[in-house]
Amino acid sequence: MIPNAMPRYLLSLPYGRESVRGGRCSIRRMTTERAVSFTEDRVPIEGIETAIEELVDMYGGELKSWRERERDFTLPLRRGLASGGAVECTVSWAPQDERTGAVRLTCNRDVDAPKLQRVLLLLAGVVGVVLFMLWPFMPHEKEYGTLAWLGGIVAIAVYLMTLRKASGGIAYDFLQRLAEKQRTEAEAEAESR
Repeated sequence: MIPNAMPRYLLSLPYGRESVRGGRCSIRRMTTERAVSFTEDRVPIEGIETAIEELVDMYGGELKSWRERERDFTLPLRRGLASGGAVECTVSWAPQDERTGAVRLTCNRDVDAPKLQRVLLLLAGVVGVVLFMLWPFMPHEKEYGTLAWLGGIVAIAVYLMTLRKASGGIAYDFLQRLAEKQRTEAEAEAESR
C-alpha cells in the first residue's frame, strides 16, 4: 500500500474496500479477482489534479468523483471511443518527500488481455522454430531451407517481443503519460528559476 494514500481506518475485504470516517461508512466495490494496479514512484505531485483532469479529457474518459489525493474516473477501452466499453480507474498519490510522491492507478479489470494476433504470432514462432530445427533432416528439399530460415527469423522476432514487458493497455499508458507530463512540467519549472 502507498502510505498516506488510504483512509485512516481501512479494512481490506475480499469484495472491495471499506473505509470508516467519522462515523460514516463508505464502500467502494472493485472486483479483486481481475483488478490490476500500477505504481509509479518519484512523480512530482504539484499540480497533479489538473494534469489528471486534462488526461482524462484527452482520453475521452469521464471524471466520476474526487477525494483528497484520489480521483475516480472511467476510461474508454479504445481511446476516444466510449461505445467500445469502459474501464473504471482510481488514481491516488502519496507524498514521498516535499516535491515528489508515489502515484498508484488501480483499475477494476485487466485491460490487456491476450489478443488473437498475439496468439497467432506466437504460434507462427513455434512453427518457425520447428521448421528451422527439422529442415537439415529432410534430404533433397531445398525449398524447406528457405522456409526454415524465414521461420527462424520469425521465431527470433517473437522471442524478442516476449522479452519486452507486457503493456498494461490503456491504464498503464495513462499512468506513464501522467508521470511524464508531471516530470516535464517540473523540469521546465526548475529551468525557469
